[in-house]
Amino acid sequence: MQTLAIQFIHIGLITLVATFSTLLTAQPNTDFQKPTLTIIIDDLGNHLARGQRAVNLPGAITYAILPHTPQASELALYANSIDTNKEVIIHMPMEAVGHKHLDPGGLSMHQDQQGFVDALQAAMQALPQAKGLSNHMGSELTSQPDRMDWLMSELSKTQLYFIDSKTTDNSAAMQAADKQQIPYLVRDVFLDHDPSPDAIDKAYKKALALANRSGSAVLIAHPYPTTLNYLEKALPELAQTGIVLTNASQAIQQKHYQQYKNQQHQNTPLLVSRLLATQP
Repeated sequence: MQTLAIQFIHIGLITLVATFSTLLTAQPNTDFQKPTLTIIIDDLGNHLARGQRAVNLPGAITYAILPHTPQASELALYANSIDTNKEVIIHMPMEAVGHKHLDPGGLSMHQDQQGFVDALQAAMQALPQAKGLSNHMGSELTSQPDRMDWLMSELSKTQLYFIDSKTTDNSAAMQAADKQQIPYLVRDVFLDHDPSPDAIDKAYKKALALANRSGSAVLIAHPYPTTLNYLEKALPELAQTGIVLTNASQAIQQKHYQQYKNQQHQNTPLLVSRLLATQP
């Protein structure tokens, strides 16, 4: 009986690892052997013309739309209509340090858990096209482990991923996402914290250097005129650098693929034990 049980576990592990390998080695829409750049345009929804100009940027860009803004729905539909590689995410307002203005429908420290969940669900209903969710501001809220646990618990009931805009070095979002097994990315570079052309150029080149060095970079930008001017000229030339532009879903696939390959080459027994531990 013990021998039979061991054989069953062995067969189950082979099947499990084979299935996991198949999922992670699938490479739709992008070449995982090349460095990638993920660009997220934040703060969309209040200005139609500026938002449409951002959506018209070439390639697989991710658009973070504030859920309760006048042009939110129209911009989400527009992004989905012009290129299947473009993605829409919910740019969820969250409380910042210093009691800064919180946009309508945001998440605050004053909400109890039910109020928190209600606000989150209202945002999801406002943007049903969304593939993920990111924090708008949130330097206070994202630093609170209990609030991030509430957030990831709700996301675990959906197919949404999370983008940590990293507005604080004390973010608890990654730990909460890992706990709930929520796919996530973390911002590496702000393109236009200083929106002057020289500063944007410097930040963009920093992101490209990071992508070449580590295999990927996540760049957050805003629909400022100087930013859009720059990207309209820079993006058509990106392919010449050998870097692939990916949306957030593709970047998450690349991240998981690289994690799997690293474990496969360096620590296969540990990979198997972790897989087994997560099975019911």
